[in-house]
Formats: sequence, structure tokens, C-alpha cells
Amino acid sequence: MHRKYPYKMTAVSKHHHSVDTESNILTEKFLKVIASENNKEALDLVSESEKHIKTIRKSSLNKALLFSCRKGNKFLVQSLLAYDIDINCKDAGGNTPLMISAKNGFYDIARLLLLKSPKMNCRNSHGDTALLLSITKSGSKDMVSLLLEQRSIDFFSKNDDGVTCFTKAIEMLDFELFRTLLTKSYYEYRESSILRKCLSIARRTAERLDISNIFDYMKQEILEHKFAVLKSDFKSVKFLFDYGWMTNKNRSKYDESFLMEALKLYKNNKSDLNQNDIDIVKLLISRAKESDHCAESNILHIGVDIGNSELLSLLCQYVNTKYSEETLNYIYTNGLEALFNKYNHAFVHILLGSRPNLMTLCEGRNNLIGKALEVGALEFVELFVSDEREFDVTENLLTAIKNCQLACFNFIAEKFQAETIVTISKDESVFLHKAVKVGNKEIVERLISLGADVNAVHKAKSPLMYCLDAEIAKILLSKGAKVTLKTDDSEPSALLNLYLTAHMYKYYYDEKKKSSDEIIEATLELTKLYLNHGANIDEKDSEGKTALMLASSLEGYTKVITYLLESGADSTMSDKEGHSAIYFAVANEIVTNVEELLKFQKDINAQCTSSGLTALHLAAERNNLDILRYLVSYQANLEAVDSNGNTALLIAIRNMSLDKKDAILCLLDAGCNINHQNNDHQTAIIIAAENSKTEMVTLLSERGADLNVRNSLNRKNVAEIMADKTAFSSSYDKREFIICTENLLKKGLSAANVTQNCIFRLILDNRFNLIQRLIFAGVSPCEISQIVLNTYVYFYSSTVGLTVSPFRYALMNDKLQLAQYFSSIGFLTSSECSHQQYIICREHLTKKNFSKCVEFVDDLYSQPMSLEKLALITVSSLIGPGLTREDKVKGLPLPTKFKDQLLFKTESTLILDTECDVIESTEVMEYFPFLINFNSVPDSEMSDYYGYESADFDYDVYDS
Repeated sequence: MHRKYPYKMTAVSKHHHSVDTESNILTEKFLKVIASENNKEALDLVSESEKHIKTIRKSSLNKALLFSCRKGNKFLVQSLLAYDIDINCKDAGGNTPLMISAKNGFYDIARLLLLKSPKMNCRNSHGDTALLLSITKSGSKDMVSLLLEQRSIDFFSKNDDGVTCFTKAIEMLDFELFRTLLTKSYYEYRESSILRKCLSIARRTAERLDISNIFDYMKQEILEHKFAVLKSDFKSVKFLFDYGWMTNKNRSKYDESFLMEALKLYKNNKSDLNQNDIDIVKLLISRAKESDHCAESNILHIGVDIGNSELLSLLCQYVNTKYSEETLNYIYTNGLEALFNKYNHAFVHILLGSRPNLMTLCEGRNNLIGKALEVGALEFVELFVSDEREFDVTENLLTAIKNCQLACFNFIAEKFQAETIVTISKDESVFLHKAVKVGNKEIVERLISLGADVNAVHKAKSPLMYCLDAEIAKILLSKGAKVTLKTDDSEPSALLNLYLTAHMYKYYYDEKKKSSDEIIEATLELTKLYLNHGANIDEKDSEGKTALMLASSLEGYTKVITYLLESGADSTMSDKEGHSAIYFAVANEIVTNVEELLKFQKDINAQCTSSGLTALHLAAERNNLDILRYLVSYQANLEAVDSNGNTALLIAIRNMSLDKKDAILCLLDAGCNINHQNNDHQTAIIIAAENSKTEMVTLLSERGADLNVRNSLNRKNVAEIMADKTAFSSSYDKREFIICTENLLKKGLSAANVTQNCIFRLILDNRFNLIQRLIFAGVSPCEISQIVLNTYVYFYSSTVGLTVSPFRYALMNDKLQLAQYFSSIGFLTSSECSHQQYIICREHLTKKNFSKCVEFVDDLYSQPMSLEKLALITVSSLIGPGLTREDKVKGLPLPTKFKDQLLFKTESTLILDTECDVIESTEVMEYFPFLINFNSVPDSEMSDYYGYESADFDYDVYDS
């Protein structure tokens, strides 16, 4: 029976040999198994007899590793590496396990050994390293790349014969490997002298092998075979083919063949081919027959582009022997297309000679005819027509006209004379329209001679309406074309079509046809011609625009405008929107057109829009300083108003963008009324404030603008508007708004009409100083509803009541300093006297963990409120906020001191730099008894009104 282990190491000698003798026997048997051909038995022995392996001497394990590496047994090597083994051990020739693996190309074993960090540059008895040994045969790139990845590898080591890895790669004719070595060495040692020396030695080897050119090509950025083609180096190309370096082995059928690569290199880099180039193509063709590449559909197209007859003939012979009939049709069609742009009579005959039935069978015949007509390839057109297949006369005539190909047009017209005459002479024939549009005089004359109607209508236009050439227009007019012809009431005549076309060129400029200067000159010449033939100079189009209006909106048409005005054009006419010619000149910011129009317009202040705008208004609206200065210099009325009562200054401010204030300064310097009010009682500074233009507000205030004017919309002055803008501006940085508002308030402006929710937003933003100034300027305490608060300020919890006062809102947002300030100056509402509101507010503050606010509220409500403060709060609440508050307070029979307190005009209101004053109230009852009628308050409401539920204190008794 076959035993699993023929040399079982567990057997014990019956004759009691010595331990050393037994160990020697075991070692001998172990090495015999390792060296045997039975890899499975060896692997089982190593992996399943661990305790006995440990008795084997280390030197024997090293021998086993060397044996395993020679055999290429990856699994056996992996098992042996688990034991105490010398990874750098050597055989009799001085080869380490890594060297053996590298030499034999055992990639996986080499990877295992590298995990143990062996010495990379050990040498054997011949001085070879692992890297040198890895280059033993062509195709060892993977092993070499693996070794090159190791940081300690020596690129430039030589063996005893002076051979380097570069030299060996050249000797092996392994150009791919040489490129790998070169790329890696350039990356790390580009400027190294030792690299230059190694390459010099390698080049001498290449010279000895007669491949020095290929050696030089390999140092270029493109592959050596491509560089050889570019250098017309037939010898090197042939060498690369003969030694298998130009093969289709790893190329798919979708890759370009070597032949196509060479042709593209010639096309892009060479103007003329020499005999070596032709020989290279012949060589590539002979080798291409062995391949199955199909990515050559453009081969004849490229052949035509290169422009060499011998080459094109070779390529035709090549494709004829290689491809099917169906594929050939496609290839030859592509070749024909190339000839349209680079016509060559000899090339046509080469293609037709190589494929006689080409014109009949070619792919996309009608498309090719069209392309031939586009480039004027008459010879091709003749060939296509002579093949006796169907020919679309109308379509091909139009193509010839569109591309101004007179010779092709004449050929088709003569070849199909009867059909051509019938087609051209139809009432709605488009041929003459197309010829006029492209501006070909000869074709126009030819069409007229063939019977084309000069007044034929196509798509509501006659040929003259397309004209931009005076010579063609003269021909048409001489043949009876009507200048005044209108196809219907909504369609313009030839004169207006001329300006509409010129206007279209402004947006759809085609430099291949006419330049802008040519269009302007043509427009002027045709205008003169049409007016001399009876055209109506003031005719209007469907939008009510005249020729003068259209010309006024175009840059460079000043002399055309001059001619129209001198010829009697009415500059005061308006289109359907009420715009006159001056409007279009100013709206398009064309200074020269404005100047020319004003020379002929008596009233510089005439309204040019239905809304009453003058030229000055329009210039201000667009901030066009040049036009504005021109108009001001001509004494334009600075106080002229539009239908809304706006002057140029107001319009300029409303339309001012960013820091463009030149127009405004120009108007101010010219002396315009800075305090003019429009129909809504808006002045310049009001409009600037409403549009959040803080810099302009400051400028106008410095220029003397009236700051107390209120608009009619919401009765606000500039300070109140700016306060609202400050509160609700979406700008992250509000410093400009704050500074502007505070400066206005310092000038003594009232803030009584500030939007009620403004103060709440400022509380949220913690604008303490601004709030003080607003209160001093007339803002009074009021309550706003939860709905308003949620809409305009910030989310507000309904648990604290349906309305809220500034005092409570400050507390609820943990703004203790503001709350203390409001309390100290009496900026409170009647709800602050309610004990129920105190309880609700305290619960909210406790829930929010605003401990300091809770402490303040508890302290405040633990003290009885003075009768003076209670009276002030009550009177303030009864009077209410708004513009009339101050008048109401002044009308009360109270001392000035108490009126100032009600209006917050005391020194304690502004504590920006001072401490709060304590207000004494010893005389309060003397002045307020007529305001507080306690008998009128129901008993059920008394406790809530005074701010307590249990009678802990009574304001009638206790007075602070």
C-alpha cells in the first residue's frame, strides 16, 4: 500500500543511534523530499510536520528554500518562510532566493520574498544582481517593474562584464522594457551623471547591434515606431516589424492599424512624402494584410488630404483587396468628400480608375452632390449628373445659388434647361430671392434672363426686400421692381426692410458675408436709391417704427441719420409705445446719434416716450454721463418732469447702481432742484433712502436736501425710512445703515412714524445705541400682535400672550440691558402693570433658563410701582404712538418736565455716555387726577390693571 510519507520522521531507531545521527538522517530525507518532483508530498511534509521541522538545521532549511525557488513552487516557499530561515542565503553560484526567482520570472514567489525585506542588491559569483538577472528574456517587464518599485534598488549596478540593466534590455531587443527602465530612472535620476554614463554604454551596444536610431527614438515622448515613421526611417520600421515589436497581438479591431497611424502622422506633420515614406507605407500595407483591423474607414480621405498620387494609388489597391463591396462604398465615399475641399483632377481619376462604378454605388450620393455644389466642384457635379440617375434640379439649383457657385448653376440650368425655366418662372419662385439675399450679381442677372419675376412674392417678401447691394438693387429696379410694394398692410416695404435687416445684423453679424462698415455703406446707398424711386421716408412698420427710429438705435449710423433728416424725416414721430427717434439713440447710449438728432430737433426738452420722459430723463436713467453732459450743455430743462412728476435727478437716483453716481453729481452741479417732490411727495433723498442707497442719502443731506419732507405713501421722513431699512435689511453688515440713520437722527429729525415692528427687530439685533436715539427722536412704546411679530421680526411663542411690548420682548430674548433701560425711562405699556402678564412672562423666562432676567423681573415686580410711573404709563398708552403723539402731549395741561418724560426727551433717554437719572415723582397726583378715573374701572379688573392679584400693596398707599 502506498504510504503518505515514505520517509516518516517519527520513526525511532531500534538500535539507539545517537541524536546527531538521527538528525542527519532526518535532514537527508527532508531535503530529498523537497528536491523531488512530488510537490504535494513536499508541501504536506512542511505544513503538517512543524515540530519535526524545528529539528532540521537552519542550513538545510535554507537549501530547501533555494530548491523551492528553483522549482517555482509558490506554496512551498510560503510554508518555508514561516520558519526561522535566512532570506538572503545563497547557493553555490552566490544566488539568493530573490535572484533565482527573478531570473526564472517567478513573479508571485518574488512578491512573497520581498515581504521579508531581502537585500535587493546582493551579487552572485558573476556580479549579477536580482535586477540584472530579471532581464533574461523578452517580456520580463512585470518582474522588472516589481523590483523597480523597491526603494533600495540599484539602477546602475554592473556585473563583472560591465553589463547594466539598460545594456541587457537593448541586447534582448526588449524596447518596452528599456522604456520602463528609462521612465523610472528619469523620474528619480534625471540629472545624474551615472545615468548619462549608463545610457552612453547602452547606446554603444545599440550601435553594435545597428539599432542606434531606435535607441534614440525610445528617448522621445512618442513610441519608437511612430518616431521612425516621422523620420522616414524605413530601416528602423522594418527592424521593429521583423523582431515583433510592431504586432497586432494586443490591439483590438477598433484600434487604428499601424498603417492608419503612419498616414495620420504624415498628414499632420509632413507637407511632402519622399521615397522612404512610400516604402514605409508599402511595408505597412504588406504587413496589414495579416491583420483584421477595421478602423480604416477614413483611409482614402486621409490619403487625399496628404496629397500624394502614388500614395493614393497604393491605398486604393490596398482597400480593394481587403474590404467587402459594402465597406468599399463607404471608404470611397469618404475619399470623394475630401476632394471637395482639395480638388485634384488626378486624384479623381485615381479613385474612379480604382472603382469604375463609384459614382453609381457611392454612399449618400445626394449628400455628396450637395457638398460638391457647396464648394463649386463642377467636375464632380458633371460626374454625378452623367450617371443617369435621378437628379433633383430645384434643390441643387438652390444649393448652387446659396453658395454663389455660378458655374455649377449654369451647368445645371443648361443640362436641365426646360425644367429650370419652368421652375424659375413660377409666381412664388424663391430662386431670385435667394440670389439677392446672398448678393451674387451674376446669378441674379442669369435668373432674370431665365424669366424670374422681379416682383415675385415669397413668404410675404419681394426680392428687393432682401437686397443689401446697390448694384443688384439697380438691376432689379431697372427690370421693374417696385420700391413701394407691400405684400400686405402689416409688412414693410423695401426701405423699412433695409433697416430691419441692418438691425438684425447688429445681433447676427456674419463676418464671412459683410462687415458692419459695408452694411452701413450699403444702407446709405440703398436709402438714396429707394427715396429717389419714390419710397416713403416716414413709413412705419408693424410696431410703428420709422427708418429714422431704427437707424437711431444703431452704432455707426450717424451719416445715415443725417441723410434721413436732410431728406425730410420727421424726428418727432412716435412708435406704438410712444418712443421717438431720440429715445432709441439715448436708450442705446449712442452719443453721436443723439448729437445729430438734436441738431435737427428744435425742442431739446420734447417728450420722447408716452410716459413723458425727455432725452435728459433717459440719459439720467442709464447713467450715461457723456449724453447727460451734452444735454446739460445745450441747456436742457433740469426741472422737466415725466407723468409721475419725476425730474431727471429723481430718475437717476432711483436707477443708480452700485457706486455709479456720476449722473447724479452732474445734475447737482448743474443746479437742479434737490428738494423737488414728485406726485407721491418723494424727494431725491426720500427715494435714495427707500432704495437703501446710504451713500447717496449722506451726499444729498450734505448738499442741503430738506430732511423733514414726508412722502405721501406712508408719511415717513428720511430718518424713519432709514431706520426701517436698518432694521429689516437683509445685508449681513448693517454698519452703513446704522451710521447713516444715527447721523440723520443727530440732526434732530423725528422718528415718530417709524414702523412699529422696527423697534422689535432692533431689539433682536441688540442695537442699543440706535434704539436710544430712536426713542429720543419720538418712537413711543406700543404692543404688536403675534402674527405681525412672526411675519416681520422673528418667531414668537404664543405661550407669552397674543401681543408683546418692547420691554417683554427684550426679556424674552435675554436682552437684559435693554429691558433695564426700558424700565428706567418708562418705555412701557399698560400690560406691564398686569400681574398676570408678569406670571406668564416669568414662566417663559424660567423655561428658557434666562436666570438673570428672572431675577430682574422678580425684583421689579416685588416693589410697588410709583404712582408717577403708573400715571405716565397710563397716559402714554392712552395717547398711543404715531405722528400726532407729540402734538397731543404738548396739548396736555402738564408741566414741561412731565411732557418731556412722556416724549422721552429727558437726558436719561440718551445714556450713551452718561448714567441714568432717577426721576422724582412727588408732584404726580397734582397733575394726573383728571386722567385716571379709578371709579370707572370695574372691581373685577382692578387687580389685573394694577399688576397684582392679592392685595400685597396698593398704589394709592405706597409711593416710591
